[in-house]
Amino acid sequence: MPSQNEVQQFVHRLEEGGWVKWIQLTALVTVCVAMYTLFIFDPFYMGLFKGLSHPKGMEQAQIGRELARHHGFSSKTIRPAVINQFKINTGSIPLDNMPDTYYAPVWPVVMAPFIWIVKSTWLMDTKEFIYPADRMIAGVAAAIFLLSALINYFTIRQLFDHQLAILTVGLVLLCDVFWKYSLSGLPQTLMAFFFSGASYALVRAVQNRIEERPTMAWLATASAIFALLALTHGLTIWIFAGAVVFCAIYFKPRRLTVLVMVGVFLALYSPWLIRNYHVCGNIGGAAWNTVFYQLRGTEGSIMRDVEFRTQGITPTIFRFKVQSSIGSQLGDLLNLLGGCVVAPLFFVALLHLFKNRAPSIIRWLFLCMWFFGVIGIAVFGFADESGQLQSNNLHILFIPMFAAYGFAFLLVMWTRLEINVSLVQKAFITLIYALSAIPIFNTLTANQKGVVQWPPYVPPYIAILHGWTTEDEIIASDMPWAVAWYADRKSLWLPITLQDFVDLNDNNTLGGRIVGLYLTPVTGNRALIADIVKGEYKDWAPFILRSVNAKDFPLRAATALPIDNQCIFYSDHDRWTDRID
Repeated sequence: MPSQNEVQQFVHRLEEGGWVKWIQLTALVTVCVAMYTLFIFDPFYMGLFKGLSHPKGMEQAQIGRELARHHGFSSKTIRPAVINQFKINTGSIPLDNMPDTYYAPVWPVVMAPFIWIVKSTWLMDTKEFIYPADRMIAGVAAAIFLLSALINYFTIRQLFDHQLAILTVGLVLLCDVFWKYSLSGLPQTLMAFFFSGASYALVRAVQNRIEERPTMAWLATASAIFALLALTHGLTIWIFAGAVVFCAIYFKPRRLTVLVMVGVFLALYSPWLIRNYHVCGNIGGAAWNTVFYQLRGTEGSIMRDVEFRTQGITPTIFRFKVQSSIGSQLGDLLNLLGGCVVAPLFFVALLHLFKNRAPSIIRWLFLCMWFFGVIGIAVFGFADESGQLQSNNLHILFIPMFAAYGFAFLLVMWTRLEINVSLVQKAFITLIYALSAIPIFNTLTANQKGVVQWPPYVPPYIAILHGWTTEDEIIASDMPWAVAWYADRKSLWLPITLQDFVDLNDNNTLGGRIVGLYLTPVTGNRALIADIVKGEYKDWAPFILRSVNAKDFPLRAATALPIDNQCIFYSDHDRWTDRID
């Protein structure tokens, strides 16, 4: 039987001794495994995973599938604006495998081998609700998020200490927004991974500068990782610009610093620009058109327009767009930072003098990168209309480091209260965790109805379109990303005007007949007057409202599809009788 002294030594090792670090790491790993299992495999049928949730996630997934098939960086989603871009700049439209010029390449390239692993299920079974490739992509995204958290641990430990690193990473793992992005199909978790790596390299460069050691190797490494980040999402070039500005001010010689950073970045990034120019005659591809978001309507209306119009856009209107976007970002900062209550305290921590030089200096680096990111978002806008997840959200990349500084500042203020009661200190930290965990608690306890992302996606009833059409035929739709991903068919995004649709079809512009029109709650659930009758879908109002006289229209037959007949498929003839599975 152990003596009282042995028991006391055991307790001491648990609370303050060498076991503390291992206990903390074990707890952290346990949280990682538990969260991963809950969100990806959903063992308790909580409705957490219902398939990919974001249009741009599905579009990049189907690009990854084309890569896995050795079809190149091509897409089965056809944007009318891209057709126009090809016609104007190259004089021809690639008909077999249409190159994608909207998305950056790295995320589809990363997904491709994992999609290839489940290639036996490339064609979705109409009797299942969750597409196996959806779960594979979400699982990969979540695993990458966990790797980014590990890198953040080492970065924060470099700046502060092990204890603060553990506390911060714990908060990040409970950050609901990262898990939602993992399930969406968007590349934000991969962006977080690259940003974490670039941040670590910059931290080491600053530490070397303080200790008067060489810095160029770390700066070049950071620039290379920033290039990979930009090849994951082009908008992050703004963040890199902020890093270059800071480094040009802090590191010497300044000209050499800028030359090395920009040179390494361009060496890796410029081949993609050359590819875009070779493919479509514009180094920015179709993504450049999104700068006109809000100036010419929604991003959807811009991408659905065969004609590219800039009439009426003035510098004053553009300035107003940027101003209003910056204001809305600042007003919604807590939500954009994932509801992590300590993250916004980063801005208060800017006024605090840290004893160590490295964290005192590096906070200005993160402020500079964040500020440039805000400007970049303001220029291009939050262009999505699919709920709270925004594909252009760069704020979430800063959550871990902002949280670390905010947490450090709070703990410094706490020590000044001279409350030395251990139980009270632990209660204070628990309160911070509890407040930050409110969003994920709401997600885990919400009454998640259904097993699919409805509205508007019902994967098995989208997949049946594959059997109703052939590889050479095209389906027009208000959600072409879902048709391309789940039905594995070429899908034209519904053109702005009915005449554009007729011209594309009659002139055989796309090298195949448009044999179907698939309409869903994407248009059906819009405001009747503002969007359908008098808005951007006014030409399609009779089809959306199902009051069309299709006598003179090439798609005369129609059938309603689940759920509750809210989807409808118009076709050139009856393709479904005795074929609905």
